[in-house]
Amino acid sequence: MKTIKGSMIALAFVLGIGGAFATSAHHAAHKPAAKTTDVWWQFNGTQAQIGDATKYTEVANEPGCSGSTKRCAILAPVNPLHTTQPDLSAISQEDLKN
Repeated sequence: MKTIKGSMIALAFVLGIGGAFATSAHHAAHKPAAKTTDVWWQFNGTQAQIGDATKYTEVANEPGCSGSTKRCAILAPVNPLHTTQPDLSAISQEDLKN
């Protein structure tokens, strides 16, 4: 009886230590994603095509649009699945023109 009780205590101790290491390893594996860098994209379509990522061209600087109602450029990260297109779900700024 003492042998079984001692074995149970030892097993609980080993499982507790193993669980602590497993938890630490699990948390260490989840690193936060790197912040993506936004770039300027000039819009080359009609206002009905705003949601079409193929209608945007990456440009080096802000295009300098002025106006009020129609999109002419956005500031957004590159789409990781299509590197020549913007990630339209992560637009941080929109420039408009008349």
